[in-house]
Amino acid sequence: MRSALCDDGLVDLELSLAGGESLNAHAAILSARCPKLLSSTKSLAGDKRLTDKPARRSLYHVRMSDRVDSHALKKILEYAYTGFITVDGAIVKPVKTLAKYCNLKSLHWMLQKELPRWNSECPKYDLTAALEPTDVSFSDIILEAQSNEEMECHHFSCQLSTPHVHSHKIILSISCDYLRALFQSGMHESFAEVIKVPLGWEALDKLVHWFYSGELPRIPVDCRWKNMSTQEQLSHVRSYAELSSLAEFWFLEGVKEESLEAVTVCLNSSNKASVEFVSFAANLGQWELVEAAISSVAHLYPKLRNSGQLEQLDEDVHNMLRTEYVRYSQHSGRSN
Repeated sequence: MRSALCDDGLVDLELSLAGGESLNAHAAILSARCPKLLSSTKSLAGDKRLTDKPARRSLYHVRMSDRVDSHALKKILEYAYTGFITVDGAIVKPVKTLAKYCNLKSLHWMLQKELPRWNSECPKYDLTAALEPTDVSFSDIILEAQSNEEMECHHFSCQLSTPHVHSHKIILSISCDYLRALFQSGMHESFAEVIKVPLGWEALDKLVHWFYSGELPRIPVDCRWKNMSTQEQLSHVRSYAELSSLAEFWFLEGVKEESLEAVTVCLNSSNKASVEFVSFAANLGQWELVEAAISSVAHLYPKLRNSGQLEQLDEDVHNMLRTEYVRYSQHSGRSN
């Protein structure tokens, strides 16, 4: 996130200080990390300064109070972007005052030299609040799922009926090398307002959450998971296979590993959807996921074979399942 502080290419917010000084920032990041700074935001859409920047849809302006110290504001921005700052003794007081105004409780407590309060939340870096509907939209890009379903969107005057997310280029650029390269390429696609993502809606929803929080959502493997129908479970684990496949092309570091772990936990808890998932993951070439699913259901091989459920599998995958069953049987025999 520190690199975003120096990213002038996607800057869309100007913070004006007394004396004519101004600082640039990204409205999407501040809307999640320090929304108080945006309480008096004014849109300058159509400003003459934007005529030579067709990729930028709007610019926002905030006039800061004359009492705001520029050094203190820079520190607040640094904290909002990175979650860390080093404050010299000479500016502790103005930084502390501004932190209190911005409702940055954890920072204010640290500058007060207070210990964390009992049962207080541990501060974590999370930008998902930027996705929530607000009076002013800072979204400058839409991620559209590959789906025939319809979704009603309450985002201002949006006319898209397919499942989609109103997102922010700066956050996507920070989270994904592929998208950063796309936005900086100067190609026609870099100016598009909609990116069609080759994912179903469930997978796209998880991906966006990962972009904004660094965490891939998981469903608790409790009684709710076990009581889901086969199709409900399949829909959930399929999304991880889609993400695992996309991770190879979009260079999403850690997504394949997290997807594998999530699928393994889910199918080891309830394997109702394992056979269908094996077929789906194999078609995507996600062999680690195939192996995980096979391991969860190998002990049921004779039952599945006799019931005809394995007919949907191609010969190679069928052989993988049979081999895993033989290995399971041999191991069980030695254990007995």
